Amino acid sequence: MTVISSQSLADFIDAVAADRPAPGAGAAAAVCLALAAGCAAKALRISARHRGGDDALAAAADRVQALARAALDGADRDAADFTALLHAHPGDHDPERALQADGQALLALATEMRRLVHRHQSAVIATLAGDLDAAVALSHAAEQVQRRNLAEMG
Repeated sequence: MTVISSQSLADFIDAVAADRPAPGAGAAAAVCLALAAGCAAKALRISARHRGGDDALAAAADRVQALARAALDGADRDAADFTALLHAHPGDHDPERALQADGQALLALATEMRRLVHRHQSAVIATLAGDLDAAVALSHAAEQVQRRNLAEMG
């Protein structure tokens, strides 16, 4: 399987829409979270520059961008672990546990990103408030998908 972060967006969407099981909803949720983090990083980074190089905003932007990368890495793990689950022998619960861990990791990333956004929201310039709103909304969407996936696993 091609690494998700190296695919074009169109290729990723085609892969999700294809007649094979992975990547699927878990990978899509992770990419959604990466987009959320990208929106937040932009708002934080530009605001830092407009505020004369605000170190706290710049550091938050760097951390949120790292969360975006971690979410993309999580998309790859989710796709690989879901494929492994489909090919697992009866009684082999390792792939299921790995997939659950992937889901929990994504939820933790979403929570951390929203905490950073909320912590620095008041310092973001007004013209970028929409980017922060998008970041929060997209992270909630990713979380909702992932919670559904985890609930289906039991």
